[in-house]
Amino acid sequence: MDTHSRRDAKGDSRYDVVIIGGGINGTSAARELAAGGYKVLLTEMSDLANGASSRSSRILHCGLRYFETAHPVRTFLSSPRRLAGAMTMARAAMQARAELSDLKPDNCKPFTMCFPLYSDGDVKGWHLDLGFGLLKRLGPARPPLDYRRITRDFDQLVPFAGDLRDRESLRSIATYREYIIDSPDRLCVEAALEAERNGAELRLFTKAGFAGRSADGHWLLQLSSDGGTDLVEAPVVLNLAGTWSDGVIAGIVDEPRSPLVTGTKGSHIVVRLPQRYAGHGIACLHRGGMPFYCLPLDGDLFYFGPTETKYDGDAGDAVATDDDISFLLEEANFLLPGLGLRKSHVEFTWAGVRPLGFDARQPMGRRIREIHDLADRGMPGVFAMTAGPVMSHLSAGRELRDVVARALKPSGQPRARRPGTPSSRPRPDPAQGSAALLRHAVIAEHARDLKGILYTRTGMGWGRHLDRDTVQSAAEAVSDLLGWSQSDVSAQVESFLRYQNSRFAR
Repeated sequence: MDTHSRRDAKGDSRYDVVIIGGGINGTSAARELAAGGYKVLLTEMSDLANGASSRSSRILHCGLRYFETAHPVRTFLSSPRRLAGAMTMARAAMQARAELSDLKPDNCKPFTMCFPLYSDGDVKGWHLDLGFGLLKRLGPARPPLDYRRITRDFDQLVPFAGDLRDRESLRSIATYREYIIDSPDRLCVEAALEAERNGAELRLFTKAGFAGRSADGHWLLQLSSDGGTDLVEAPVVLNLAGTWSDGVIAGIVDEPRSPLVTGTKGSHIVVRLPQRYAGHGIACLHRGGMPFYCLPLDGDLFYFGPTETKYDGDAGDAVATDDDISFLLEEANFLLPGLGLRKSHVEFTWAGVRPLGFDARQPMGRRIREIHDLADRGMPGVFAMTAGPVMSHLSAGRELRDVVARALKPSGQPRARRPGTPSSRPRPDPAQGSAALLRHAVIAEHARDLKGILYTRTGMGWGRHLDRDTVQSAAEAVSDLLGWSQSDVSAQVESFLRYQNSRFAR
């Protein structure tokens, strides 16, 4: 095949790097590589932030959770390697917390996390004292941890203390500063747009598949979309498709190999809590020994979670099941019996699937972020990433850029480096009304459907279920831009409502 004769719809079919996956790590890598002078194509089979990036637990944590485990002293003394891994991840968490809260203050909302400690619990006060002492040494001084441990006057100092279980065995409550990542979907969109401003090409709703090698050893990829198929090539491919990563390379290597990814599902329930909870969250270990949180979402809405269950299905279909909801309610009521939560209190739910690394010795997957060189699978120049959470996407993008740099020099000149480059077409001020934001999502941000507009780009769907009239008005506001007829508008409204009622079920 004559590779010089192939052209795609927008220009040359040759790129330095093709990125498969428009989640937070794919868009972050695209931003870094485009800024570094690489000719980048970012492909995504659906829309931006389609998988775990939009359905995470949203916490920008300080790294304490990497030390949270049943019987921590016994666990870490018996496995120095696990302790070293926990310290590595905790250091990365502290650095990510500092960088992201500084760079995106509007997306990172601080709150006071509270960790109740009981006489019969596995976690003791001195464990947290030691853990926070380590965190202070591992990470930047800013923003501060604000750690303290309260040992008396709980009702005066902790506004929800009266709802906690077993007050007679409550020994102390540790408090410290954490952050909620507001609209992680939006971080993904902004990274993609910055990559595009630096020369990257975006192909959304486009499935990429390997189609062999060119005469000069470049990878050939077939891109399939509603507009037809194209063939493109690149010497380097980043497989950043998250839980779909194994499917991307399926059939390319003849001999069977271990999978790249182990999917674990995290489900959450959202409820309304009393005003006294404002500005606070709760961390603990649930009765199964895994981290469990009550976190502020928006106003009086708080969410409990996550679950930790193995998931082998399509991540896009993940939902909180009745069993998930029952488990979360039971743990919430065990932690805070004073609330008396019932299923009727659940406003909505969501679930996401974490693309953790496969490890036969760890059935629930490896949580340490790893970049996999697939040369040993017969795919030189192809790299994948597992266990890259939203909170550390900035460093993940830089790490992926460095991996590419060791394999290939950029064909162009470096451009702007620091994330957060102002847009030449800034978002409208919300004071201008929702219609301006809706239309901007289509005109400047590649939105093609109501899900992409109301969840991914504007976040209007988060925090409540939108009623039919609101969705109808949104569809009509952008119908001229997307060429929707009245019947198309009706179909789009029905499609969105089905999505909302299934993926974010009450």
